[in-house]
Amino acid sequence: MYELMQHLLAFKYACKINHWSTDAYAPHLLFDRLADGLDEYIDGIAEKYFMASDNKKVFKADILNPKLIDRNLVKMCESIIEHLEELQDDDDLNEGLGSLLSAIEEDFLNRLALAKLK
Repeated sequence: MYELMQHLLAFKYACKINHWSTDAYAPHLLFDRLADGLDEYIDGIAEKYFMASDNKKVFKADILNPKLIDRNLVKMCESIIEHLEELQDDDDLNEGLGSLLSAIEEDFLNRLALAKLK
């Protein structure tokens, strides 16, 4: 789950890097749209998985792993979707977390379609 949080944070910052680097208005808006709502997912994972199990010490300053940031947002979406599918195959996943992961996957399928517009 921590790795998923790292990937979501990296995706958000990749979107922002692309957003700040473009001169064209449409991509500028698209990159912002791709970054929207990610904080809620990250916070949901933190609360439903780590904080619920009283495992708060896992949160460190290196949660944003720069090595995971890739300006190719299609590639990042595909990687996140693959990671989500692996996590959802876990039989020990509680219903609340499973529901959250499913929602994130559905959202990232939409983000993938949007990223392909670029």
